Amino acid sequence: MQIRTLQMRMEYTEQEILEQIEKYMRKHRKAPTMRELSRLCTSVSSTSTIKAYLDRLKNKGFLHYEPKTPRSIVLKKELPQAK
Repeated sequence: MQIRTLQMRMEYTEQEILEQIEKYMRKHRKAPTMRELSRLCTSVSSTSTIKAYLDRLKNKGFLHYEPKTPRSIVLKKELPQAK
């Protein structure tokens, strides 16, 4: 049961990060920094955790970014639908 709960929380956080990136990009016409994402997301406050989630999302094909390059996030797929 705990594994399922952890997986659901991780999926929720991934969804939140993608939504915040999309929202920020629509409003500001540029990608957010990791620090800005950590402020925007309610479920994550650490920039290192944001980076880990960005790496997961990159591996899943939802986005691309260049490490150590500010504002390089590019969304590649539509947001997954919440379950």
